[in-house]
Amino acid sequence: MSLTVSKNCAVLVVVIVLTTLAGACREVVDNTGTASSAGAGERPADAAARQPLLEVSPVDEGAGDWKIATAEEVTFTVRAPGARDARLLYRPIIADDDRFVELKTIPQPTEQGSGTFQTQIETPEDFAGEVWAQITYADETRRTEPIALTTQTAVGPPVTSGQMTSTNDAIGIDESVRSDELTGGRIVRTSLKGGQGNISISLNVPAFLLTLWQDGKEVKTYPVGIGRKAFPVPIGERAANRIILNPAWIPPNSAWVRQSSVEPYERIPANDPRNPIGKIKIPLGDAYLIHEAAKPSDIGNLVSHGCIRMLTDDIFDLTKKIASARRLSDARKKIERARSSTERIVLTLDESLPVDINYDTAVIEAGVLHLYPDVYDRGTNTAEKLREELRSSGVDTSRLDGETLVKLLGRVSDDEQFVVRISDIEAGRALESGKTVSLIAQRAKDEPG
Repeated sequence: MSLTVSKNCAVLVVVIVLTTLAGACREVVDNTGTASSAGAGERPADAAARQPLLEVSPVDEGAGDWKIATAEEVTFTVRAPGARDARLLYRPIIADDDRFVELKTIPQPTEQGSGTFQTQIETPEDFAGEVWAQITYADETRRTEPIALTTQTAVGPPVTSGQMTSTNDAIGIDESVRSDELTGGRIVRTSLKGGQGNISISLNVPAFLLTLWQDGKEVKTYPVGIGRKAFPVPIGERAANRIILNPAWIPPNSAWVRQSSVEPYERIPANDPRNPIGKIKIPLGDAYLIHEAAKPSDIGNLVSHGCIRMLTDDIFDLTKKIASARRLSDARKKIERARSSTERIVLTLDESLPVDINYDTAVIEAGVLHLYPDVYDRGTNTAEKLREELRSSGVDTSRLDGETLVKLLGRVSDDEQFVVRISDIEAGRALESGKTVSLIAQRAKDEPG
């Protein structure tokens, strides 16, 4: 599983959740490393010697760059010889912008002249995001490299390979599970059958579409919002072990919070507009989430720090379907009660729910080519790659020259896909017969019957 840290979530994001997250959004930001370079005339060796360092303990190694705190109280150590003070700063994974909060200021070295600043901070169980130190010297300010820090509770229990199964066995490949190559050219749709727990979720990131499957058949597809370019949704295998209804947000005792509309350690309920998480969150491990969108315009757009956002009705519908398939006790009543209250309820899944996240910008589904925007600039939409995709799918490309392929791809935009029948491509009328379709105009597909 690839982790990038990342980076969803509404309003004052800012910040810090001390109880948010759970699953996420990948977020680590590379541009928050050293804030200032060596000064004029400063030798490289002097600059390196003055580069501050942040250490956190005790921690275990997590996926990607994540460090997982193994104790409730974590020790932060800043090594910065010659510094006056050190500020510990935190940007939670759910933050919707680049704002951050101050966790603590260490006004002087722990031991005079040592250049070592040390403090302990209790991390709540939903802590997940970037932590770094801002160091003040007599003549400048510098930053340490950020550390992606979370807790075992936020990450969730480990998922074993035996628990991971995927629709059409497509997990682990960068191809949409809706592709004709995997479905045989036909996707069977079905109504959800309660008590039959062989369900899975797939998401094709460029299409902004999340699908719930049961026994390899499509139950329902939902439009979603995804992570921004700087904080992309992680591609690959994920799994959900629980669903949290009415997750609260607890702001820390920081200067930023004291100047805001909330109080430190105040419990901000899920229905409060100041809570960036919404009414439901589904942790996917490593601090990534599926959760409620802050507003309808989130759908079909790059809006989060690596999380997947769904409309309110859609995420409640998805939750009900998962609960029904897995036969969770009294789940429907609990879900309805949670929707009209702020009661925190955790639905635990006996077996992990596989989530397959892929990145496919050229999908042949039911004999129709769908060209989606290369939202993360991965270089997928080139004439050469499109021709190869068509040929590997058995499409006759003899009437497609390079210029036509470029024009087909040129019809795709940030908010529109281009669709054309394979028969029209083979007949040499792809440009004339194809059309653009708005991504944000996509609607969830209801079950038959």
